[in-house]
Parts: sequence; structure tokens; C-alpha cells
Amino acid sequence: MKTLLKLIVLAILVTIGVGMYRTIVQPDDLYATTGNFPGCPARPSCVSSLAKDDVHRVAALAYTGDALTAVSMLREVIERMGGKIEHESAGYLHAVFVVTQLKLRDDLELLVLPEGAIEVRSISRFGTRDFGKNRERVEELRRAFEAVPQPSSTIEPQN
Repeated sequence: MKTLLKLIVLAILVTIGVGMYRTIVQPDDLYATTGNFPGCPARPSCVSSLAKDDVHRVAALAYTGDALTAVSMLREVIERMGGKIEHESAGYLHAVFVVTQLKLRDDLELLVLPEGAIEVRSISRFGTRDFGKNRERVEELRRAFEAVPQPSSTIEPQN
């Protein structure tokens, strides 16, 4: 009986250790590392505008005006939502959100395309279930981004 209890405690400690490691270490499939905007793995703790199935699919975001302005607006919205920008390059943002008391991390990636679309991916680093948190985050981002006044495409005459 003591051996079984020790094995159970050991299994719990190993699971916690793996979880802590996986949530601290940055994923290796990010666009910032690979140059390819990834879809979602089979687990349900991910949503992406590139996903083919309904479990993972979310609509891409949209913008008007120029891509640099869209990136700047996205950065502002992400920071207001509590995200920390980890990577930024031409038309690309990667932010990390810390969730729960366990300090688990989720990665949000945005790829701003020149034709007015923004590809999006939000994924939990650890665990198979996120209870809809990544989808909620993307939809919150969408609402907040759409609420930011878009730049006017017309030039006001100056007197």
C-alpha cells in the first residue's frame, strides 16, 4: 500500500514538473522561429484562423489602412488585455498571456497581411483543455480591436 501511495505521489510530482517546464519554455513552432504561421495541433486548447475544422477555427481579424498602423493598434489592445509582447517583426506579433494561479502561459500570434486580413492563433502551452479561454481571448481581441478608431483613408484639407 505504501509503495502504491509513493507511486501516485511520484506521478503527480512528475506531471506537475512537466507542466511547469512546458509552460515556461517557449514553443518551437512559433512563426517567429519557423517563418511559417502554424495551425493547431489535434488538442482542443488552440484556435486559429488557418484551422480547417470547426473545433479550432476562428475568423481572421480585419483592418483598414496600412499594416504598420494595424500592428500598432494590435499591440496597444494586447497590452490592455494583459498580454506581454515577446516578439515583434514586420507584420507579426507574438504575445504571452499568463492565466490562472498556476501561472500557465498561452501564446497569441498575429500575422498582419497587406490585403487587410490578420491571421490569428491562440494556444495553451500546457494541457489539452482550455475551457474555451483561447477562443474567448481571440473574440475579446476582435471586439477591442474593432472598437479602436480606424484611421481615415481621406486626407483632411488644412487651412
